[in-house]
Amino acid sequence: MTLAPLADGAPAGRTAAPSCALLYVPEAYEGDKPHVVGRQSAGAGFLDALARYGRADTLYCLSEEPQAFEAFRARLARHAGAPPARWVRPFDRAALEEAGCVFMPGPIISEGAWMRRFLGERSYSLCGITHSVATERVIRSIRDFLVAPTQPWDALICTSHCARQAIQHIFEGWSDYLAGRGFSVGRTPVQLPVIPLGVHLDRFARTPAREAAGRDLRGRLGIAEDAVVALAFGRFDHRSKAHPVPLFRSVELAARRAGDDCELHLVMVGQFNEPEAEAEFLAASRLFCPSVPVHWLDGRETETADASWAAADLFVSLADNVQETFGLTPVEAMAAGLPCVVADWNGYRETVVDGETGIRVPTIMAPAGAGIDLADGHARASYDHFAVIAFTAQATGVDIDAAARAIADLASNRDLRRDMGAAGRRRAETEYDWTRVIGQYEELWRQLAGIRGAAPVIGGRDPQRDTVHPDFPDLFAMFSGHASRTLAPDMTVHLADPDPVYAIGQLRRLSIATLARPIMLDDFQVDRMVRRLEKAPATVADLLAALPPEAATPALRSLMWLVKYGIVAVGTAAGQPGGPR
Repeated sequence: MTLAPLADGAPAGRTAAPSCALLYVPEAYEGDKPHVVGRQSAGAGFLDALARYGRADTLYCLSEEPQAFEAFRARLARHAGAPPARWVRPFDRAALEEAGCVFMPGPIISEGAWMRRFLGERSYSLCGITHSVATERVIRSIRDFLVAPTQPWDALICTSHCARQAIQHIFEGWSDYLAGRGFSVGRTPVQLPVIPLGVHLDRFARTPAREAAGRDLRGRLGIAEDAVVALAFGRFDHRSKAHPVPLFRSVELAARRAGDDCELHLVMVGQFNEPEAEAEFLAASRLFCPSVPVHWLDGRETETADASWAAADLFVSLADNVQETFGLTPVEAMAAGLPCVVADWNGYRETVVDGETGIRVPTIMAPAGAGIDLADGHARASYDHFAVIAFTAQATGVDIDAAARAIADLASNRDLRRDMGAAGRRRAETEYDWTRVIGQYEELWRQLAGIRGAAPVIGGRDPQRDTVHPDFPDLFAMFSGHASRTLAPDMTVHLADPDPVYAIGQLRRLSIATLARPIMLDDFQVDRMVRRLEKAPATVADLLAALPPEAATPALRSLMWLVKYGIVAVGTAAGQPGGPR
């Protein structure tokens, strides 16, 4: 879907703008915790931006737990002028309809579609967002878009065109499989707009204070003023992010090409998931980057990590893993005014303009078909998810020579670094500033509301006939073939016990006879039904007619409870118990 143009800048004030209820799982929005991953940084940035720049006059928090709502409210309190928070519990139809949309901090919206069916498909929209789409849980959820009660007023935001391409591949694979079995499957009704992740520009602006922090960091690392610093920033995980050897080889080769007049340093800012990986990364740097000083900084030390953006002269990221679909660090680098040397890979291909804001380095991977045995091994649990994506990355190459040329060209040319860095900052301001990106979210929610008001429901539910989820069927319908007959409206009910009041009283003393009490009529209504039958037999339809419509189903179960324990008996329309079937 195409979004309407948006105005630049933050809103002047809060209005009744399109909003949403955020499904608030605190872990998904904790961008400042140890061992943070990209989706958490993105979630934190989104929520902070919604509090700062969103135009809605209320922010809704969808959560079962009051503790989660308190965490949500505390997060909003960090921002002066943030709108008030409202707690919305699951299945609160009025509040969810008022919010208009539920934002889920990941791509698994098919589960939300089943939950919405309790309230009605048209009650609100669902909006998810892609991060990694390589895990089996995410793939299965996206597959379920084809069968879950998703609607045209739902959306899965793709953070890049390559993420949308990967999702389309899942749909195509399942459609081909089902077609081979004789099923006709239509396209998913879910909208798949492309909206990038955003960046808080003020965090990366080169203020005098930040410039001073950058100089101080360089001094502490022993980096000369005229030396060139290449910055690598992110999580250090060769299985799911980027393998370090191509980076080290590229920097080493770049230093040789730049010559003795250029002193090149590599600063690595990030976190290791495990000590073994740290030892391997350090060993790789010594083996493949022996002549370039490599400095390691802990990304959990916020002040040092923030200062590294101002201490650097260029940014480098040679991502090679399918776990990535967008990649936020090049956008942050552009916001910091740094030229970028990045792999021509995933969302980097869309964020970094080759030759303008940086240089994209060619990549190559094995062709389709080279991973079939890996996928089959994963399916039979011979390999886990991390093994499969790591194996895939081992068959993916980044052009080391081209990367070295790019790093050397930038290291040797201050003017080129300045021009590309300035162009990157302008691109961050015009394309990735959260003030603009939040506007795109709000425009999407507005368009989904319009579709929700006009488009027909796909596969709507008849509550009198259908359960919410086919995986949870009505057992009375599913196993109707088990019984000799089923209760019908024209059947006649009459008392079978000579003293029904005494018998019911005895039954109510036994827990094994009253375990269904929560799903039956209350005792008063059951007793009133028995008193009516003491006067004369009655049809099932007549007994139900004496009750409010919402009591009909509990009444049927209560009536069968009386049959089960011999209090009443059911006959044919002619009033003959056990008559012809």
